[in-house]
Amino acid sequence: MKLERLTLKLLAENCYIYHNEENCIVFDPGSDFERIKEFILSKNLKISYILLTHCHFDHVGAASDLKDFFNTKILCHKDDLTTLKITNKSATYYGLEPVKVPEIDGFVNDNDIIDFCGISIKVIHTPGHSIGSVCYYIEQDNILISGDTLFLESIGRTDFPTGSYDDIINSIENKLYTLPDNTVVYPGHGFHSTIEHEKKFNPFIQG
Repeated sequence: MKLERLTLKLLAENCYIYHNEENCIVFDPGSDFERIKEFILSKNLKISYILLTHCHFDHVGAASDLKDFFNTKILCHKDDLTTLKITNKSATYYGLEPVKVPEIDGFVNDNDIIDFCGISIKVIHTPGHSIGSVCYYIEQDNILISGDTLFLESIGRTDFPTGSYDDIINSIENKLYTLPDNTVVYPGHGFHSTIEHEKKFNPFIQG
């Protein structure tokens, strides 16, 4: 399997394409539908799922168009439907144009296992940045798609609606820091890291 990153233009958000050169999962298509579409078409991939780590506008903006074009399904945690309903209020707050709000096809829950071509993708519910934030852990490849929960030497903001500082600290300390140290953390913005690095150098949390 390969994990490829597209850093998109809306808020320099990371969209990840996880694929086996035939099928793929798209994580957090936040904007730039045409760019994501052309990338997928250039590799002759079929989208199995669009998986959202959370429903802020900069992580869902291209999801609806991708769903329609590739005839696929969008999944998120049910608690983030609250976030989805107000996602464009946040866009307006930043002086940005509203995004196309996607229709969600199904929900993921804590400890769910998503089977993708024989690879198990574990859902980890990590409230804090938003109440329905999740991370996706791919043990076989030592990969964690962390959304806006854990960044390189930083953590997600908690001053948005449904955010909670106490919750995000708990999520990272008790769920993410229990993963193997060599797990590579791929965040929603910025560069990748590892669990070991964050334990040693993240100034917000020393687990």
